[in-house]
Amino acid sequence: MIIRWWRAVAGSEEVLQQYADHLERTTFKEMAELPGHLGASLAVKVNGTDYELVVTSLWSDLASAGHFEQGAFDDAVVKPSTQKLLKSFDLKVEYFETLVTTGILERG
Repeated sequence: MIIRWWRAVAGSEEVLQQYADHLERTTFKEMAELPGHLGASLAVKVNGTDYELVVTSLWSDLASAGHFEQGAFDDAVVKPSTQKLLKSFDLKVEYFETLVTTGILERG
């Protein structure tokens, strides 16, 4: 299983909620239709007035994870409207290969 990981910062709770709504309404639904997609999540850590975000998606293999890309394999896909919304964001995504899992992620 491949983990695709991307980070960003929202400057307020309102922006955090707008971004979370956007992910649920569009991005996560688009990803769910791609072959090899296993799931996705948004995690947040409050740091003063900033909200640090980590968007994680799970894929069956590296080739499947690349279906979401629109440029270089590790280019982040950040729509212009999202770029305006967020305080900062990574231009690149990272990929990790899962070696050990447990619970609902445990290999069958």
